[in-house]
Amino acid sequence: MASFNQAIEKTLINEGGYVNDPSDAGGETKFGISKRAYPTVDIKNLTVDGAKAIYKKDYWDKLKADEIVSQKVANELFDTAVNMGVRTASKLMQGCSGAYVDGIIGTQSLETINAMDEELLLLRFKLAKISRYAYLAKKRPANKKYLLGWINRALEA
Repeated sequence: MASFNQAIEKTLINEGGYVNDPSDAGGETKFGISKRAYPTVDIKNLTVDGAKAIYKKDYWDKLKADEIVSQKVANELFDTAVNMGVRTASKLMQGCSGAYVDGIIGTQSLETINAMDEELLLLRFKLAKISRYAYLAKKRPANKKYLLGWINRALEA
């Protein structure tokens, strides 16, 4: 089964350190934890351990990622949830695996995800993420400056 400790390292690298970009809808952000999502967290002074605790409880555990057989699939689902939100990432994964799409990873979704060919599932997931990123850039023109970085992140899988 997949390991949070393996998944978190890549995500922390992808998310980077402290940023306060005025065009970022999340506002002040550190390690991918945004002030908008966590208004009571002191973002500037957030530690790696603090970020890991948030990611474990609010992302990894909600995705039931410990129950995913493929570490690569779990890594990508988790990283995408950090970038797009748990519900959106879950819907994309469900759609790519043929599971019922409701945005909640449960027993049936896990069975479908775990039964799927890893390579095919990851390829479908990459394409779904890129499509979502293109939609976000079109919907909000300020996001266009992030598009290439998002696409590169999707292709890293």
